Amino acid sequence: MKVHLIRSEGFEMEDYNHVFNILNQYSGGITFIPSEPIVLPDTDLEITFEDEDDFGRQKLYDGPFFDRIEDRSFPCTEKAYTWEELFSVCNHYRSDKNIPDDEQVFLLTEKYNEEKWFGSVDKRTLNNFFVHTSDWQHYFEGFDIRFPITYCIAGWLMRKVIFASADEMKNALHMESIGCLMDFCQEKKEIALKMRTADICDDCLSYSEKNDSNRAYMNQLIQIMDGVRSNLMFRDRSKYLRKNSRLEFRYAMHKMYLTDLGDLQVNLNPKERSVYLVYLNHPEGISRADLIDFRSELRQYYAFFSNKENNKVDEAVDLLTDALEQNFMQVLSRIRRKFTDTVGEEQSKTYSIESYDGKYKILLDRELVSYDANAKLPTH
Repeated sequence: MKVHLIRSEGFEMEDYNHVFNILNQYSGGITFIPSEPIVLPDTDLEITFEDEDDFGRQKLYDGPFFDRIEDRSFPCTEKAYTWEELFSVCNHYRSDKNIPDDEQVFLLTEKYNEEKWFGSVDKRTLNNFFVHTSDWQHYFEGFDIRFPITYCIAGWLMRKVIFASADEMKNALHMESIGCLMDFCQEKKEIALKMRTADICDDCLSYSEKNDSNRAYMNQLIQIMDGVRSNLMFRDRSKYLRKNSRLEFRYAMHKMYLTDLGDLQVNLNPKERSVYLVYLNHPEGISRADLIDFRSELRQYYAFFSNKENNKVDEAVDLLTDALEQNFMQVLSRIRRKFTDTVGEEQSKTYSIESYDGKYKILLDRELVSYDANAKLPTH
């Protein structure tokens, strides 16, 4: 199954890349395909937010699943799109890229939709979807938005795999949340329950037996949802237990994974990774002025990871180790930001390279650091 992930311009590229990378950490029969940002057409529709309680509700909608019970309005007015408009964006993308009907298209957008749903599927084809990417901090304080967005993508794909029609999806819905994928979550904060369980109840799973659903697809999607659950649960517990995730380096290029956070990857570029490994090797710390003494070690890492010509490697390392230049501080700032984006500001202080008593060091307990068999360190 091929799944095309398209995004509107307002959904940040960095967040989009994070979601894409999480989805691609789990192998199977589903392939996720990235795209360039698209510009949504203008809309005349507006929705109004009346109060905070209403802001946190999804409408009961006369669409694929529900009869409309009541219209809800809010005090602050925002532009919004009808579902038809959002699915038309998917169809326009299909037409432009010649995407066949048996491939899926997901629109990831920060724009509001008329029913304020987290996402939905086009009931006519079951191959076009949208996922709302903003306001997640309203339901998950301090939680990384990439995980609920990832969960929604995996969840809608799982619905497609398990159920044969929109009517089956409607019949399987739980109006009271029980921690199942098919919880409706009219009170939107209740989505946290099903994300914490990453479960599908027996009644809903029975549809997969009846429809002979693809088990390889289901297994891959369950792994993704389990990864989100693991990340959410570890973050919840770490607040109280002050526990840090293990950090593992994998493959020849030493890709970095936080294994207790759903195998979340920390994407450092070759220069950042080289600096990070030097400081990881020296828990006692290295002052800015003394970094020049570790030039050989730093150079071997950077030559190994960057695969650049010798003169380019030397230029980069000289720039890093020159105390009069700002390149070293810029690299540390980028490393700090990437860990902050990944584990939050408070925990990032344990993983980042920070200044303590005149030396820069990484506080992370080295017992939590491991290397797989393919992550062979260059000698230094």
